[in-house]
Amino acid sequence: MTFVMMKKILLITENLGSGGAERQICGLASMLTMAGFPCRLITYVENQFYEPYLRQHGVDYQFVPELWNKKSRIFKTAKYVRQYKPDVVISFLPSVNQTMCLAKLFFKAKLIVSERNNNTCITRGDKIQFNLYRMADAIVPNSNSQGKFICNNFPSLSKKVHPIINFVDVNRFTPSEAPVRKETLRIVTVARYTQQKNVLTYLKAVRMVKDMGLNVHFDWYGDKKHNAAYFAEIEKVYQQLDIADYMTLHDPNQKIEEEYRNADIFCLPSLYEGYPNVVAEAMSCGLPILCSNVYENPYIVEEGMNGFLFNPESPKAIAEAINNMVNLTHEERQEMGKRNRQLCLKRNTEEAFLKSYVELIEIL
Repeated sequence: MTFVMMKKILLITENLGSGGAERQICGLASMLTMAGFPCRLITYVENQFYEPYLRQHGVDYQFVPELWNKKSRIFKTAKYVRQYKPDVVISFLPSVNQTMCLAKLFFKAKLIVSERNNNTCITRGDKIQFNLYRMADAIVPNSNSQGKFICNNFPSLSKKVHPIINFVDVNRFTPSEAPVRKETLRIVTVARYTQQKNVLTYLKAVRMVKDMGLNVHFDWYGDKKHNAAYFAEIEKVYQQLDIADYMTLHDPNQKIEEEYRNADIFCLPSLYEGYPNVVAEAMSCGLPILCSNVYENPYIVEEGMNGFLFNPESPKAIAEAINNMVNLTHEERQEMGKRNRQLCLKRNTEEAFLKSYVELIEIL
C-alpha cells in the first residue's frame, strides 16, 4: 500500500499490557511503520507484554517513565510532543485521552482520541471526558454502537466521530489445520480478570455446568496482576465453588493463537465491551462464539448462526447458552466456525483498518 503524504505520527497509551486496546495500538503502530509513515509509540506505565512484538516489527518504541507523575504529566507530555514534532497524535484509553486533550492547549499537532469501550450510562466523569473531547480533532470509537451513543448524547461532537472497528491478523489467527473431535470440549476465554469481564458470575455458571454433568473444560487466560484485589476474590469464590476440575485460571499467553486452535468454543461473558478483539480473533481461528448480549456483540454474533448470546448478569443464562452450544453436533459447531472465519476475512482485515486510519489522518 503506497501513500503520497507521509505525515509524522506519535501514538501514546499507558502501557504495553496484554489487553485488547494495547493490541490494537501496537498493531496500528506496526502497520503505519510498514506503510512508511514516520511513527513512534510511547508509554509511561511499566508493563512490557507487547514490547517484543513491537521490536520484531521494527516499531520505534519508547518507554517514558517521567510522564507517570500525574501532577506534571500534562505539561511534560505537551513538551514531548513539541520536541518530537508530529503532525498527528493518536491516543488510546480514557486517562490518556484526557491528558492529551488538556495537553493539546500547548501543542499544534492534530489529535485523534480512541474510544475502546461502550458507555453503559453517562456519569459525571463521562460528561467531563466528552467535553474534553472538544479539544480533539477526531474521535475514533471501535464500535458503531459507541459512535451512535456519542452522536446521540453529545451532538456537538458528531462531526468528529469516525468509527473504525478492530482489526485481526488473519494470517496469525488461523483455524486449526487438522481439527480433532474431542470427548471433552474445551471452552476458552481470553480477558483480564476484572469486574468488567464478569468473572465471578462466570464462575457460578461454570458450577452450574458442572452440576449438569456436561463434558467440558474451561480455560481462562488473563492478567492476574491488573486488579490484584479482585483476583483474590476470584480465587476465593473459585475454591468455594469447587470447580478446579472444570476450570483452569491461566496467566496471559504470548502465543494465544495456539490456545484458540486447541479450543472448541470461545466464550466472553463481559458486562460491557467496545468491539472485543478476542471475539474477532477467536472467530478468525474458526471458533463458534458464546458472548454477552450487550452493545456491539449482537452485531457480531447472530443467534444460532455463528454462536449464542446470553444475559451476562445471569449465571443460569450463561450456563444455558453453554448447554445449547455443547448439545450441537461437532459438524454444526464446525460450520459456525467456518462462518466466523469468513466474516473476519470480510470485515476485520488489517488492510481495512489501516486504510480507515490513513484516510482519517490525511483529512485532518
